[in-house]
Amino acid sequence: MPSSTRDAKRRESSLSRPSLGRRDAVRLVGLGSLAALAGCLGGSDSTADDSPEGTQFDTDWPTYAHDDANTAFLHEGDAVSDPVVEYEASFGMPTWEPAAIGSVAYTASDPIHIVDAAAGEEVEVVPGDRWTTPVVLDGSLYSSGITHHGPRRMGVYHAETGRDFRSIELPAAPTTSPVFSNDRETMFLGLRDEQVCAVDLNDAEVKWTRELFGAVRRQLGVNLGAIFVVTEGQRLYCLGADGSGYWQAALETAEPVAPVVGDERVYVAGWDRIAALERRNGSVVWEDDEGVHERLAFDGERLYTSRGDLRALDVATGEEQWSYSPREGTSAASIADDTVYVGTGDGRLVALKRGGTGVVGGRERWSLELGSYVGHSFACTDRRVFCPVTRDDGLMSLTVVADASVSGQSVSGTAATTGGEAA
Repeated sequence: MPSSTRDAKRRESSLSRPSLGRRDAVRLVGLGSLAALAGCLGGSDSTADDSPEGTQFDTDWPTYAHDDANTAFLHEGDAVSDPVVEYEASFGMPTWEPAAIGSVAYTASDPIHIVDAAAGEEVEVVPGDRWTTPVVLDGSLYSSGITHHGPRRMGVYHAETGRDFRSIELPAAPTTSPVFSNDRETMFLGLRDEQVCAVDLNDAEVKWTRELFGAVRRQLGVNLGAIFVVTEGQRLYCLGADGSGYWQAALETAEPVAPVVGDERVYVAGWDRIAALERRNGSVVWEDDEGVHERLAFDGERLYTSRGDLRALDVATGEEQWSYSPREGTSAASIADDTVYVGTGDGRLVALKRGGTGVVGGRERWSLELGSYVGHSFACTDRRVFCPVTRDDGLMSLTVVADASVSGQSVSGTAATTGGEAA
């Protein structure tokens, strides 16, 4: 269960951060100046709904965890209610989250496979990164893999055809997918050699580069002029859109996942800690010592965490509202409308009711057997779920589950197991 603090010193240290690491070139802004930044960094009141106001991605799943705030929540689109297996890929790929637009998936693999599940066909392949989800923005596909242009360039392709039409030169090889400012004019991403950078999308010029303490390997989080970066130096940095430093905080956990950015709080997690911090200064609001093995998901009212069990935590207090505990454990959650999707270690895709505090016996809406393992995490679009799976024959690949009302085809006679209504 969460505690208000682990000890008194932690809350004191959150208000008086230590000096930055040996290689950190970030300029800190004093806490007195932070009061003036409350409009873009969030206020001090604890709210029950902490949905980020600035995110521009509502439909489809164009990037890792759906949007630049890493919420993994599809705001506009219906959940699958009558599931059928629409597409099973014949190629192998890592069990890593793809991007998706409508019925088209962009795999996190090298090469990136562009597949249309409704048509049942592969459209194109382009160079990619084996462990990085590509990004689709305004008809362009951004890939951080090594291309013929060289390791320090980001390839940009036509999202529909895969045709190479642009590359962006970077100060070092990219280590993350890009995220974007709310006005879609600037791109931010992690680089090798413990760096982050910002690129102007109009002229493809690097605006600034910053060195931090520790490698940057997890997706950055962005909202309303603030950029949040976790590093393998166990630090969370809050930067301004111009590269200036607002504050830093110790993560106090190993293996951190990508930060989730709310309106007033930022949520961080790793192997043995989950915490909600004030956006304006990094002070601890609440924390939980159970930790996570997978990325977070966030619907504004609940934070969904997975470490064997799936837990739904109240964002204002950290209190557990409900949990789901299959015998073989769960993947990370992905949310569409009123439904939470998780995979299980015994190969099922499960749809759960996300609201309320009812017991788990009435929470499961349906489940569908897809292979021997499902996860680590999914992409969702309107009435579709794009699932990395390990199939029964051992091939790691992609399976698309669609609602029968939109499915272009059904490649499996597997029937879903239907659960009861949740309380």
